[in-house]
Amino acid sequence: MENKPHLKAQLAALALAFTAVVPSLRAQITIPNADGSDGALIITASTNIDLSQAGTGSWTTNSAKPGFGTYDPVQWAVVFKYSSISIASGATVSFLNNATHAPVVWLVNGNVTINGTLNLDGTAATSDPFSLPEPGPGGFRGGGSPTYGAGSGFGPGGGNINGNGTYYGSYGNPQIIPLIGGSGGGGSTINIANGTAGGGAILIAATGTITVNGYCHANGGGAGGYDGLGTGGAIRLVANQITGTGGTVAALGGNGNTGGYAGRIRLDANSVTGSISFNPVTQGVPVTNAPTIFPPANAPTVAVLSVQGLTAPTDPKASMNPNTGSDDLTLVTASAVTILLQTQNFPTNGTVTVYVKPRNSAQAILTASYVSGNTNSALWQVSTTLPYPDKHTVIQARATY
Repeated sequence: MENKPHLKAQLAALALAFTAVVPSLRAQITIPNADGSDGALIITASTNIDLSQAGTGSWTTNSAKPGFGTYDPVQWAVVFKYSSISIASGATVSFLNNATHAPVVWLVNGNVTINGTLNLDGTAATSDPFSLPEPGPGGFRGGGSPTYGAGSGFGPGGGNINGNGTYYGSYGNPQIIPLIGGSGGGGSTINIANGTAGGGAILIAATGTITVNGYCHANGGGAGGYDGLGTGGAIRLVANQITGTGGTVAALGGNGNTGGYAGRIRLDANSVTGSISFNPVTQGVPVTNAPTIFPPANAPTVAVLSVQGLTAPTDPKASMNPNTGSDDLTLVTASAVTILLQTQNFPTNGTVTVYVKPRNSAQAILTASYVSGNTNSALWQVSTTLPYPDKHTVIQARATY
């Protein structure tokens, strides 16, 4: 993984000194449900925040486990409601993933100061055939090593075997709503290694000022010359004012790659000032009062309902753990299987794409057929033969129109 001084040197050419978005500052903005129920986050020494310790519930209620955040399975996010945040110089905040690999949301009823480091990077390539490289929260794992068969990277832009993942221009949107991180690179048959993992995703929304004098990054994992690289993740900052001196915000692909390997950065603020380096380069846009945190209730969705008649869980984990019983579904067959999907608030003349990603084989990208229903709710299906019916396979779906 690139060290900070080298990476900051890379960014120097793309550094952007921002001036105010509007001539004068407005009053503090209102952040929905930023009630401060997780208290103040004050970091003076390097800390791992364990997202698996979050209570489960709705993000609209007070934290059931103050200080540990709330995992909302409907929104697929671990939400913290802090009264303020301070990360001291020399201290690094990093994360241990929730079982669902959900992204992080910090809703802050006050100011945020990052003098140290906020790290949501994906992990580097390894040769361990049993443990895939972990992404940052909200990101996706790298593909399996060829020890038992090389695999494609996971996520909407997962790389093919020996290939890099893609994000920017491939999936997601400039608003970063929904919040989603980087995809993994494919396993390498040349270096005999797993692909590197994608960078994570975080939304920091504050009623006051966000100050970045340090380093905030959600980069893809690093690797050797022939390993598939994970992409950068996503960083969205929302505040009345964003400022800082000499700070860096980055969402780069593995080994500092840009272009389609980079993730996304979004700034919603009434004023962006100071000298902060952003890569990929971004521009601030004025923030509305009570900004949108999650997609609206009527947003289009697609979900896997069943696989060969087995009901899919509403909150899948895709653990791919070698321990027996850890899978979301267990199905062993060499015959073709039918995958049933449901769209909501989505036109029936749209396209539903299904990604079948075995841990240790190349991915199959399939187009589902419309079965019945209407824009409000419709059924779709696709049939396929699992390449390795006795090994882990992840099924993902995407609806576009």
